[in-house]
Amino acid sequence: MAILWRSLYNLNFRYEEILHRKIYGADYTHTYIPVVNQVLRLHKGLKLHEFGIHYPLDASSGCHIDLWVAFAIAFRVSKLELNFSTCPVLYWAFDTKDYSIPLTLFDRSKGIEPYLAQLDRVLSIRTPLLNVDNRFEGLKELFLKSVELTNQQFETILSSCTSLECLRLLDSPGLENIKHTVPHMKLNCLEIYHCSGLKNIGIFAPNLVSFKYLGPRIYILVKDAKQLINVCMCPSWRYGEYPITNSLALPYRQSKDFGFDLFAAYFPQLEYLMMDVRSYKDSVSGFFGNKIAVDFIIAVFDFAIELEKIEITAVYLGDPSNCFNSLRHSEIDFNLVRESIQQLHERMPAKVQLYFLDDL
Repeated sequence: MAILWRSLYNLNFRYEEILHRKIYGADYTHTYIPVVNQVLRLHKGLKLHEFGIHYPLDASSGCHIDLWVAFAIAFRVSKLELNFSTCPVLYWAFDTKDYSIPLTLFDRSKGIEPYLAQLDRVLSIRTPLLNVDNRFEGLKELFLKSVELTNQQFETILSSCTSLECLRLLDSPGLENIKHTVPHMKLNCLEIYHCSGLKNIGIFAPNLVSFKYLGPRIYILVKDAKQLINVCMCPSWRYGEYPITNSLALPYRQSKDFGFDLFAAYFPQLEYLMMDVRSYKDSVSGFFGNKIAVDFIIAVFDFAIELEKIEITAVYLGDPSNCFNSLRHSEIDFNLVRESIQQLHERMPAKVQLYFLDDL
């Protein structure tokens, strides 16, 4: 067994594999943590490709998690995942405080030697010699779920991890203003989901290829992303109905309240676009004739000058788990839908082919 752990490049600690059981209705933290520690003691490799913790741990286990993250950094991990989700919700996970990464772990100006000394002293784990100045050069992917981040921690992570290519954040309610004004030259994928406290996102990533966001309506600035071809923007109905302005701030001519029209400038270069009106790709589903959906479709065509065809249906075709207020068929006002379709026909450019897929 020891030989096996020495040779592994991927260490992903998934509770169902470690505990060989479901965790509904029970807390196996006292079993999970010793298993992880024992595996780390056995590991003798010089580098890690993947390191992942997948168990609903919280701040009370922070002293262990800190050492695990330091271990991954010391072994120059390429992909780091901390997934502390409590889904499915467990009765013992209520009213817990999310784990928060210490700034000292990711701040280049701080040393992580105290953590490495603790690994040696507490767990008898010797780590490779580490060049403090380039300890993050191997980190390409970072996934954080149910990890508490502050604005400063987000900025520190991007500033220190200059080789980072993909960053995914999920369920981090402490984030309010995501800001990174210095160009991050390696970042090509940024995904942010269900960070309920967010108000602003400002990213300078010239080589960004994919940007995905699901959450409350906010101001978003993605600067000089000339490689951007994949955009998914879905305001979450858990945070309220559509506002007067939409989360993309597409330039509806009638409104004075838009914060920016930046994504409209990217439309000509995009290869994939998904925006919920209920859902937009090269089609619109969940369309029930509301004015904002009609104006949205017009705004898209104003800027996506190469787009020549759109299909519309009142049936929601996306993932039902991402749709929080879809109407049942019996609740749809088809007279309003017919009127809205007629408005679209009247307002669309002559070259546009408009197809409504339902039998009205």
